Amino acid sequence: MIGILGLHGSSQHPELISEFTNRLAPQQPGCSPRGTFVDGEGFSFFKRRSDRSIPHEELMALARESLSANGFVLACGLKDMLVVGYSSGALFGTALLALAPEDFVGAILLRPQPISDDFTFPELSGKPVLIISGLRDNRREPQHASQVAEQLIAANAVVTHHALDSGHGWAANDDDLVLARLWMDENFPT
Repeated sequence: MIGILGLHGSSQHPELISEFTNRLAPQQPGCSPRGTFVDGEGFSFFKRRSDRSIPHEELMALARESLSANGFVLACGLKDMLVVGYSSGALFGTALLALAPEDFVGAILLRPQPISDDFTFPELSGKPVLIISGLRDNRREPQHASQVAEQLIAANAVVTHHALDSGHGWAANDDDLVLARLWMDENFPT
């Protein structure tokens, strides 16, 4: 049995990702921690710079702290974790996967972007990763999802990438959920 670690996006609350993960895998134990930074009407796992760029070193330090004995990942008490991250939560999830690949069985990254253009993952030895991007996403550059996919493939992850006819938010007709369920059934049959 895998554990589902859900990571919400910026200015959001954990309930938004936990609703998705509960519908995705209701039979699996899950945990959706709240980001530590107040951000608008919600919270975030890290702070962007004023120009919306990513402070790479700070992001990795916060992810490392989250994996420590006092961090939220261990506090969740999950084993064999699948990280499911949306938007900046997907970005934070890629940092967790890069720092502790042995703790994760794979990842679902919804509307991701790369930590940096030249980011390098450690060996991921066939870990399955699903990327779902939006073709009309006004918060991501068109190449972002493909960059993340290429970086993961370079580390020998098995990447599936779907680009939906959607914006940054959830796609119509539960398309994100439908694709994620199919991918789960293929990679983690119950």
